[in-house]
Formats: sequence, C-alpha cells, structure tokens
Amino acid sequence: MSKLKAQIKLMPVHVLILCIVNFLSLVAMFIPMFELSVQYLTRKVYSNFTLLIDSKLHIALRSNTVDLNFLSVGAIAFVATIIVSVAALTLSLSYNLYSGNKAKRRLGFIAIAVLLVFRGLLHMYVLSNMITQNTLDEQGMTAQTLYATQNLVGNILVLLIFIGIVAAVYGALDLKMHLKLLSYPYMAWIVVFTILPLLLIGFRAFFAETSGGYTFTLQGFDVLFENKTVTTDFYGMRVTLQEYFSVFLRSLDYGVWTTIGCLIIGYPIAYIVAARTKKMHKNSNVLLVLLVLPMWMNTMLRTYAWRALLSKAGIINTLFMEWGWIEEPILFLKNPVLSDILTKLVMINDFLPFMIMPIYTVLLKIDHSLIEASQDLGASAAKTFTKVTLPLSLPGVISGIQMVFMPSLTFFMIPDILSEGSITTIGQTVQSFILNESKAYQQAGNVLSLMLLIFVLFTMRILRNQDKDANAGGMVL
Repeated sequence: MSKLKAQIKLMPVHVLILCIVNFLSLVAMFIPMFELSVQYLTRKVYSNFTLLIDSKLHIALRSNTVDLNFLSVGAIAFVATIIVSVAALTLSLSYNLYSGNKAKRRLGFIAIAVLLVFRGLLHMYVLSNMITQNTLDEQGMTAQTLYATQNLVGNILVLLIFIGIVAAVYGALDLKMHLKLLSYPYMAWIVVFTILPLLLIGFRAFFAETSGGYTFTLQGFDVLFENKTVTTDFYGMRVTLQEYFSVFLRSLDYGVWTTIGCLIIGYPIAYIVAARTKKMHKNSNVLLVLLVLPMWMNTMLRTYAWRALLSKAGIINTLFMEWGWIEEPILFLKNPVLSDILTKLVMINDFLPFMIMPIYTVLLKIDHSLIEASQDLGASAAKTFTKVTLPLSLPGVISGIQMVFMPSLTFFMIPDILSEGSITTIGQTVQSFILNESKAYQQAGNVLSLMLLIFVLFTMRILRNQDKDANAGGMVL
C-alpha cells in the first residue's frame, strides 16, 4: 500500500485525474443510472450490473402487459465495460512504468483516450438499446409511453468520461501546465457558440434554402427596405418613417436613455460604495449584496411585478383610490408619455447593476494617495473629482456603457410586457422575422441581425478608442 502511495505522489495531475476517472468509471457499473419509464412513470432504475442479474421485467397494465428482457444488452455491456474500465485503470496506475520513454508515454495516453471513448460508447449503447423500435412494436407501445433515460448519475458519468478524455489528450500531446491552457476551453466556447452562429447569420442573410440547396438572393433586403412607412409619435412630434427604421429608432431611444439613466444613478452609488469599502470593509459587503440581489430574480418576474404595481387595478391605483387622492384609476401603461417614461425607468432598474459593478471595481483600485496629493496641491474636492477621480474611473464607465447599451438596444421583454405588445422593438422584430414561415422574412431576420451586429461592433470600436484615450490621457491638475 505504501508503495502505491509513493507511485501516486510521483504522478502528474492529469494522470491522477485519469486514475480517478477510470476508477469511478469501473465503480459506476454497480450504480443505478438508467431509468425505465412505462406509461409516463419511472418503473425501475438499472445499473450495468442489475441489467445482467435482474434482466427480466413484467409489468401489468390495464390494456396489456409489458414483458422485457435486458439479458443480451446487459451481458454485452457488463463484460465489455469491465474489460475497458480495468484496462484503462491499469494503464493509468502503471504510468510510472512507461513515463520515462516519450513514445511509450504518448502511446499509453492514446490508448487510455481510446478506451475512455469506448467506455462512453458502451454507455450510450446501453441507453439506446434498452428500448429499440422492435421492442416498441412487440409491446404495442410508443416512444412516449415506453422509454429509457439516464439519471443524474449517468450525466455525471458522461461528464467524467469527457474530463478523462481531455486529460488523456493533454498527456498524449505532452503539454505543460501553464495559465495559457486555461484559456483554451473559453476559446473553444467562443468559436462554437459565438463565432460560428455569427457566421451562420451572415451566410443566411445572403443565401436562402431551396430544393436544390442554397441560392444567393437579396429577398431579405427587399423585405427589410420595402417602401412601407408608418406614422408615429416621437417626443411629441408626428413623424412618418420607414417601418423598420422607426422600430430601430425607438429601440435606440430605449438603449440610449437606459444607458444615460444607469450612468447618472449608478456612478454616485458606485462612488459611495467604493468609498465606504475603503473605510469599512465588512459593512460594504451588505451594500454590494443589496445591489446585486435584484439580479438573482428572473427578469420576467421582475417585469410582471412592475406591471402589477402600475396596472389599472394595480397596487398604486388601489391605494390612491382608497386614500381618496383620485376618483378614477390612472392609466400608467396606456398613456403613451407615461408608458414610455415608466418603461425606460424599469429598464434602468433592470440594467443598473451592470453599470455599477465595473465602475465600483475601477474606483476601488484608485490609489488614495493620488487624491491626497491633489488636495495637498490645493485642489478643491470638486476639482479633485473632475481632474483625478473621474478620468481614472473612465475605463469602468466605458465598460459599464458597453454592458448596458448593447443588451438594452435589442432587449424587448420589458417593453413588450409593460405595453402588452403594443410597442415594437428591434429585438421583437428579429424574433418575429425568424419565427415567420416565409423564407423571405426569415432571411430578413438574419439581415437585420447582421446589420445590428455591424452597428454594435462599430459602437464598441468607438468606445474602445475612447477607453484608450482615457488610459493615455492621465490626470490634469
């Protein structure tokens, strides 16, 4: 036992991970992870071991009976899993025997990776072959009334196998542990879930799906820029604009005012909390929790709470009428001016933490000796703020603007809920286009998304340039 402990101490971290993963993979054979559901109810939970020793199942239903036998699936899975798991665990524990030779070490890790992949395939084999189409036909049931799924343990096993494969590939490539490696999963995430979808949007903006494949077309642009105008009230003026430009202008109005409102309210709050944090560390944590607490609640629930507060039969109207202040309910959400103002206030309330946190972080890092130096040179408190604190906090302000303006520009949940669908925003327009059955409108949705992306990138470029200027400008006393 002591010899084994000594060998384990000499193992690198990724080899220890492989040992743990392969050991748990072997133990998982005896842990129930496959759930059998019959008539929408979970009837039994199986492991690889119980599939073998308790393979027959008889369930009497009202209309018929279900007779299942998992012996063949269980026997194949049990024997193959033992061989694969034991082989992978043995290779992992024997690392010190072949670690001195680079070629053998690489071959060993490749073998472990292959065995782990095979272990994952065996798991999926059991899951997919417990209930096959032939089984459904024999039992006279459907995939909705007779099916097998994996439970939480099965999900964890799949995750462990994936981690083991990553560790084996890491060893096979003979990589060295350094901080740069931590960025690779993030880079992969960005490529798969950000760059590829954006490329797909760009492709679908110019190519439409036809029976013969994809054909280049500009129908989406025709739909988006068709000569269709609407007349709307904009700050008390009746203006006639192209339909979708009017929608974009309204969304831009919401985004700009939300950002301005968050900045006006958020900067003083961040300044006060940061100043308090430097003096009293314990009490400042409570203030931060109170600021972040609204973010823990779902946005839709918060918005419906505002609607319940401001509606015709809401709390405010009810109290005002009981106190005798008004005779009839105030239509907060029906009056165009009041509805517009309240919608912007609710959006400011929703995005405010995103403005406070980056400004607070930057203010907290400002060296207090710079402020003391400014005061020693005769600057007043106001001048110290405008010439020292504000310029040094501009990176946080710009980050807050980016975090608020970009999402609020395309955000449509709050205006849609408060106006009961009477206000159309750019985000809502994109959604309606994409969900439309017409190919031309679907392409128009991608075109509009692409144009919004270009606008956002252009805006971010301007803000980034401002951030560089703020960092390069320094202080002026």
